[in-house]
Amino acid sequence: MSGTALAVGGDPLTLARQADQLEGAGRPAEAERLWRGALAGPLARFARFRLAALLERLGRTGDVEQIWREAAESGDPLARIHLAVLLEQRGDLAAAEPLWRAAADAGDARARRRLVDLLHRQSRTAEVTGPVRRR
Repeated sequence: MSGTALAVGGDPLTLARQADQLEGAGRPAEAERLWRGALAGPLARFARFRLAALLERLGRTGDVEQIWREAAESGDPLARIHLAVLLEQRGDLAAAEPLWRAAADAGDARARRRLVDLLHRQSRTAEVTGPVRRR
């Protein structure tokens, strides 16, 4: 299979099927190469999400964090949210908070709810009474 050729010019459904077949056949490294090859093409967002999911199943959370961090730093708002979730799940609330704030400030209602919940869990309810703003 020519994974890179498909990743660059293929459609998302075909790409996903091929990667799923590779992973199902016990060849996750090849599936990873396929998704990584697609990161530079028009399917980059889709490939990033699927690559992160694959790496998470493999227990490679450090690599997952790197993927989301790089995409968030390049301005991808969805990657910012995925990174915030990952950091929060890991217990790093201080690192997750500014990501939730940025997403909430950008108008994401779910991010605002997550930020409010995070502040409540830290007994910082006074910060929730007014508009939640960046510090």
